[in-house]
Amino acid sequence: MSVQLHQLQVESEAGLPIRVDLRCRAEWAPLGGIVVCHGFKGFKDWGFFPHVSQRLAEAGYAVATVDFSHNGIGDQPGEFTRLDLFAQNNFSRELRDFEFVRSWLFERSPLAVDLDGKPCGVLAHSRAALTALVAAAENPAIAAVVSWNGISKAIRFTDRQLEQWEQDGELEFTNARTGQRMSIDWQFIVDCMENRERFDLAAQVKRMRAAHLILHGSEDMAVDPTEAEELRAGRGPDEGCELRIIAGGSHTFGAVHPFAGSTEQLDEAIELSVQWFGRHLHE
Repeated sequence: MSVQLHQLQVESEAGLPIRVDLRCRAEWAPLGGIVVCHGFKGFKDWGFFPHVSQRLAEAGYAVATVDFSHNGIGDQPGEFTRLDLFAQNNFSRELRDFEFVRSWLFERSPLAVDLDGKPCGVLAHSRAALTALVAAAENPAIAAVVSWNGISKAIRFTDRQLEQWEQDGELEFTNARTGQRMSIDWQFIVDCMENRERFDLAAQVKRMRAAHLILHGSEDMAVDPTEAEELRAGRGPDEGCELRIIAGGSHTFGAVHPFAGSTEQLDEAIELSVQWFGRHLHE
């Protein structure tokens, strides 16, 4: 089956570029729209994202895969050349970017006419789970969310780390993949504290009406599977929430960057996600 790819750029509310890969099947109108969101140090071209987005498009959806405006990627695809923006990223900015892309997809994108009246879904990896779940709690237009190895809380640092971070004004670290020195300014924590109630996922998952599938790798070393249990605690299967632990799955379900092909765990995650959207994104 033929999938069309449109590589587009829209401006955020702050006038910064949000790069979007828009995929859909050429031969029929989409069943609905899905926004795919990367996590920390992620980007739309990382590892499995093009492959996952292709599979969702093949299943009949219009799929918008996003580079958040402050993810650090500049004009060179996949390269962190805007570390100044990376340092200023926070959840509030990603939520604004998300809503901008969601509304653009359904109202102004090349597929907007075909998506009129169709449902919206979100697939979010890692840190983007917070963005997706808060957005779904605040916007009833989102009918289904799938979170992959998602976090369950906004602030995931020790008291000692936070004290040093506030003192230095930034948290520095080395990107293990690229070797780059990167930093996040203290404003990230300020944003979390100022929006403590908004970013309280335990409360938000209870409020949201969207169907939520939680997929988590049993061997995830970045986000412990106990966080998946915390996300599920707010709702049960009879309330539209299911948790599936993928045996042997790492934080990326075994996928690497550059993408070297799928894995058994990634195939399982994709299949479960397609099934979930198939159940909850039909008119």
